[in-house]
Formats: sequence, C-alpha cells, structure tokens
Amino acid sequence: MSSRLIVRSVGKISSRRLSELLLKSNVAAAIVPGRFYSDESVVEKFAPGIRSPFDNPRRVHKASYPTDKLEKDAKVEKVKPDTLKSEPIQKEELGSTVLAEEVAKKIEDINKAAETLKSDAQEPVQAQPAGVQTASTSFGSSILSRLGIERIPDDIPEDEKKKQKTARNTRLGILCLTFGTFCGLVWFCFHYGRARRDEAGNVIVDAYSTSVLAPFYRIADGFRDWMNYAVEPSREKLLPDPLKPPYIQPKYTLVIEMKNVLVAPEWTYKTGYRFKKRPALDYFLDVVGYPNFELVIYTSEPPMSAFSVVDSIDPKQRIMYRLFRDCTKYQDGHHIKDLGRLNRDLSKVIFIDFDAQSAKLNPENVLRLPKWDGDMDDTALVDLAELLKTIHLSDTDDVRPTLQYYSSFDNPPAEFRRRAIELAEWEKQKQQQKNESSLKKYGGFFGFRRHQNV
Repeated sequence: MSSRLIVRSVGKISSRRLSELLLKSNVAAAIVPGRFYSDESVVEKFAPGIRSPFDNPRRVHKASYPTDKLEKDAKVEKVKPDTLKSEPIQKEELGSTVLAEEVAKKIEDINKAAETLKSDAQEPVQAQPAGVQTASTSFGSSILSRLGIERIPDDIPEDEKKKQKTARNTRLGILCLTFGTFCGLVWFCFHYGRARRDEAGNVIVDAYSTSVLAPFYRIADGFRDWMNYAVEPSREKLLPDPLKPPYIQPKYTLVIEMKNVLVAPEWTYKTGYRFKKRPALDYFLDVVGYPNFELVIYTSEPPMSAFSVVDSIDPKQRIMYRLFRDCTKYQDGHHIKDLGRLNRDLSKVIFIDFDAQSAKLNPENVLRLPKWDGDMDDTALVDLAELLKTIHLSDTDDVRPTLQYYSSFDNPPAEFRRRAIELAEWEKQKQQQKNESSLKKYGGFFGFRRHQNV
C-alpha cells in the first residue's frame, strides 16, 4: 500500500531514485515508538541473568523440573497463536502510509526549487542602474573611494593591476597604522593623565584638578620629570650633612676627578683594558687625606667600572665619599659636576679636574690641571700636594681667590713649584743679606770698619 502511494505521488522520478525512497520509507515505517525488535540471544550475551525487555509479558511460564522420562499420560497443551500481533502491524502500515505521503510532498518541493534555480541560472544577469543602489552600498563605496581603497577592475593589464593592488595595500596599511596610533594616543592620555589616588583610593587634588586640560598638563609634567631623571643628578644632596662633634669634620672639601687625574685608562692586546696609576699617588693621598681634607672622588665614569678602581688605589680608606656618573648633570653632551648639590659651603670647596666643561657651573672653585695620559715620569701630584698643603696651613676662609689665580696658568702645580723655588731663593738671599748686615754692624768692634776705609 505504501509503495503504491509513493508511485502515484512521485510520478516522473527515475527508478533508481524511487528504489532509494522505498527503502527509506520501509526503514522509517519499521521504527515505531513503543515497539522494539531485537534478538534475545544478543541481550543474553551482553546482560546475562537479566530478563530481556523484548519478551512477551503476556506469556505465562510454568515451573518445570528436569526429568529423565515423560509420564505416559502426560498431555502437551497446544500453544495458541498470539492474535495481538496484528494490531501493531496495522499501526505500522498506517504510519508508513503517512510517512510516504510526507516524503512524496517533500520531493515535489525539491523538484520545484531545482527547476526555479535552473531557470534563474539560465537568465542573463542585468546590471543594476546606479540609482537603484541601496543607501548602505553607496555610502560604503563613497567612503572607500575617498580613502583611495576601491575595487580593482578585472579588464586591465596584469602589470597595472599589480601596481594598483600594491598602492591600495599601502594606503590600507597607512590607514590602519594611523587609526592604531590614534587609539594608542587616546589610551595613553587617559591612562597617564588621570589624577593620582592615595592608599584609600581617594583622588589627590593637584594644581590641574580644576582645568579641562588637566590630563595633558599631567602628561607634560611626567615627561619633564623623566627628562630630569635622565639629565639631572640622582638626588638633591649628594653628600650627607657634615660630621658633628666629637667627630672631626675637615674644614676644606677636596673634590677630585679620578680619570686622567689620578689614573689613566690603557688598553693593550696583552692585558686588555685597565687603569694606570699615576706616580706619587700614595704620597698625594697621604697628604690630602682625612683629617686634613674631606676627600671626595667625583667622576663621570659609571660605578660598575670606577668602584673597583677606587678600591684598588685607596687601600687605607683615605677617601671619604665617592660620586659617580649618576650624580652628574648631562648637558650639551658633557657630564657636568654640580658642586651646588654637595651640601657644603662653596667657599671651602676645591675641585680638581682637567676638563673645563665639567665644572662650568662653578668655575670659581676649579683648579684645572693638564690631562695626564700615562707618562710615568710625571711629578705633578707632588707639586699639587704641596699646593694643597699650603692652602690647608694658611687656614683661609675663602679658597676661591687662590684657585682663580692659579687657574689662570696652564699648569698650576708647575707654577706653584716655580714660585716656591723663587720664594726659597728670595728667602735665602734675604737671609744672606741679613747675615751680611749684622756682620757689618758688629764688625767695627773688631777693627773691620777701619780696614774698609783704608
């Protein structure tokens, strides 16, 4: 019955397609809710001891015991056929009939849709006029045309198409980069321009809280602080406060550059990079060390390399403080020593260096020496030690006039030595004149004056 309905509804369907539909309809008709078909041996194999759900519950089983022989008068009752099996079969046939009708209806719909698609594919596609375009399409194309990102036509040569594609991709990349930069700038202003908060989460009121451009002012202050951190010295007070009694605080503070004044860098294939110690350095440190002067090493070298050098040249710990590159001010390509941050009276500060640019903030406190390049016959430290010892013994209240006088010469230690020699000769001549005058004064008592008149 189901096969007849399918044949009537399908009509012009091929025999192969009809056989497939009949097979699907029979399979679907066989699956009806509430009715299961299975082999009881399979259930017994996988679930032994469990009664199969496919058994007929209406069948009554009587207890039977195994015996060797049957009784003679035993009668075997005939089992009547189950007449209820016809009912589910009729329901199955009814379900298969309805399912076949639905399948045939769906097949008709599929055939109609296929014919419609086939007819649409055969018709030529007509170009839509410009006036019929939708508003969204025209708006999007206008934006792309303004940005220079248009669709490349297919009717142009390959070389021209490649050039246009490269130019379009370049413009698209620039557009994405510009948009990303703008978004990053907005996030940067929002993140770094917001007001600071305390530990409780409350907003800290600053000088820009009432301004509309407060985020930009805060960002400008942040850039200024960062520049000051990279350019200015690392702290406001480079040295601690002077020692209090009963400790001895030297009256004068001697600040010396280490490189090319006390040591000279040297590099060879055999030894590599090292520092050469200047002659008479130990004698110089003994003269100017504590307690005569408050000796401070103030160098433009980084602490990574300079710290070990200072330890090697000063095993007796005569150097009180050490200041490295982070304590200098970087300006116009030079590391400048700012003596105003030493936390000392500048009238009693002596700064020794070979570079005039390193102390241009305080030129009146500088005693500039010639640059030492490693000459082992040099004796400038001996003369410099005598000059500083003279300043210490003079106990002057302001050392700047003396430093300015000697800084006017190219080699202050050599000038001091020359003047010391002249002074010694002058004192020697003066002593000789004094001795001669005393001899003339008391020589008359012994008759020397009478012989001179003759």
